[in-house]
Amino acid sequence: MQTLTEEQADYVMAHYSSLLNLPEQRALRHYKSEVKIEGPDAERLKRVYMRTGWLTDDPVILSYLREGYVKFTLNCANRIVRDNPDKVFFNLCPNCQRLARTPYAKQCRFCKYNWH
Repeated sequence: MQTLTEEQADYVMAHYSSLLNLPEQRALRHYKSEVKIEGPDAERLKRVYMRTGWLTDDPVILSYLREGYVKFTLNCANRIVRDNPDKVFFNLCPNCQRLARTPYAKQCRFCKYNWH
């Protein structure tokens, strides 16, 4: 099996995130929460997020994000596709073979082809 592109990985993460395992879910939640923390209230928000479980200091969870978010999404998406080939559907345009916006889309965002 070939590795996924960033576009394919984003598609899998957007539409099949329910197939993430628990550590991957926690790492994703940590990343999304960390991105939101900025400004003068950053330290207070960090304490609140740590207390409520939105941020973690678990080294196993943080190791998923060690190489950056893009690598994390590529790794997760590749695992999801490898472990669940029957559940992941890449909706390709029949005209240009590019990836549609969603698994249910019937119009290509690139060539505007419509396959309703």
